[in-house]
Parts: sequence; C-alpha cells; structure tokens
Amino acid sequence: MSTLSNLSQIRQYDPNASKANYDPTSTKDLTQNFLKMLTAQLQNQDPLNPMDSAGMTTQLAQLNMVDGINKMSTTMTSLLSQIQSTDFINMSTTVGKTAMAEGNKVLFDGQSVNLAAKLLNDATSVTATIKDSQGNTVAETDLGQGSAGLFNFIWDGLDGEGNVLPGGFYSVSIVAKTAEGNTEYPKVYTSARVATVGKEGSEIEVTLADGRTIKPSEIEQWVA
Repeated sequence: MSTLSNLSQIRQYDPNASKANYDPTSTKDLTQNFLKMLTAQLQNQDPLNPMDSAGMTTQLAQLNMVDGINKMSTTMTSLLSQIQSTDFINMSTTVGKTAMAEGNKVLFDGQSVNLAAKLLNDATSVTATIKDSQGNTVAETDLGQGSAGLFNFIWDGLDGEGNVLPGGFYSVSIVAKTAEGNTEYPKVYTSARVATVGKEGSEIEVTLADGRTIKPSEIEQWVA
C-alpha cells in the first residue's frame, strides 16, 4: 500500500528568510552585529597581548544612547499628536461663540458689534470712524479718553443721524490723541461669530462668519 504525504506542509530552508526583516542601518541590528564582532574578537585575542576593549565599549554605549534618543523622539511625537488632537476637540466647542481678532472689517447683521483698539499710550480722545463698503463715512463717534492697552467699545449699527444701517460689511478705523498732542492710529480688533473649526496639516484654523480664517493664538478676546 502506498502512502501519500503533503509535501507543502514540510518546512523548507529559505536562505533569504532571515534577511527579510534585516535592516543594516537600524540601531537594533547595528548593536547585534557589534556584539557579535566583540564576542568573536574576545574569543580569538592573543592571551599574552589582550586587546583594549575600552574603545569598543564606548561605541556600544553610543549606540545605546542613539537608540534611547530615537525612542524618546517617537514618544514625544506621539505625545504631541495627542495634545494637538485634544486642542482640536477643545477648540471645536467654540463654534457659535464670538471671537475678537485683529482686523477692521465689520459684519453688521442687525446686532450690536463689539470692537476694540489697542492703544499704545494713554489717550485724551479716541475717535472711531465707520465706513460702508463703498468707502463712504456713515458714522463717526468720539469715544472719550482711553488708557493704554485694549480699549473696548460697541457699535450699535447706527449712522450719524441715529438711523439703523442696512446689514452688510463695514470698516472701522481708530484715531487716538495723546496728552502730548501726538496722533496715533492703533490696531483695530473686530468680533465675529466662529463659523467652523478645521485643520490645515497640524495647524488648527478658525473661520469666522465675516470670512476671516485665523489661528487660535490670534484671538484676542472672547465676547459673551
């Protein structure tokens, strides 16, 4: 009676199998090769003239240090990714809230708009000028005195005659006068509702209802 066997189940030697996962540039494989060389040299050294192993030991220590740095770099990259993910989730909760950032464009939708100017010095008078999309001045208001720093005020959407202006885009400019008689043109900050929060690569981007796309670090204030 003949007996049949499944030859496909017999393990065969493959000389390339041990090299499949071998990377001669990796720290792990370099360390293994180094230890093999060190062992071989110690076994075959002249007993009457033993070799100095200090240099080789130093090289081994350097390899271990490189391996440790690589592992630390991987850990830090993973930690940074987790922090960025957490920041993105936290930032997503601001959708619908009102943020104030640098810019002179104002979107008026019938509701009062929070504005601000960053005064470099104390001012005896601060004047705000509002213009429509055609560049025509529709309102000019003396806001009084202001201290150095962020000077907040509200525009109610009224023109110089006290009439409610139509919804749309407007621009605001600020002029400040100091006690010394100097004229300053401080940076202007306008507020708008957060429409979306997205990512560009690893950077978080906040898009406001007035069309501006800013970074979270560019938000100067949150407005209730």
